Amino acid sequence: MPIASKRIPVLVTKGDKTRFEKKAKSFGFRSMSEFARTAMNRFDHRTPTDAAAFEGLLKTVRDGTQEAERAIDHTLARCDASNKRMAALDHWMHQKGYL
Repeated sequence: MPIASKRIPVLVTKGDKTRFEKKAKSFGFRSMSEFARTAMNRFDHRTPTDAAAFEGLLKTVRDGTQEAERAIDHTLARCDASNKRMAALDHWMHQKGYL
């Protein structure tokens, strides 16, 4: 059996993670990874239930991606503002002869 060495990051809410962990444990899975691999291997888009679950997963991934993009934009804006403050401080220190 090949060794699992690649990651597939999936963002979920805290509640989802707790629910998935309980579900995995109740079905006897040793890990969340084993549970996820089994679920993905058994997925069949032609089954209405699986198709609906897949659409739900896609929505969760899209929502998570949008949230991550907003967080990154917010962080970059804060970094830009900090860089401007640092540049102003550097300029002031040069004017005052501290540097």
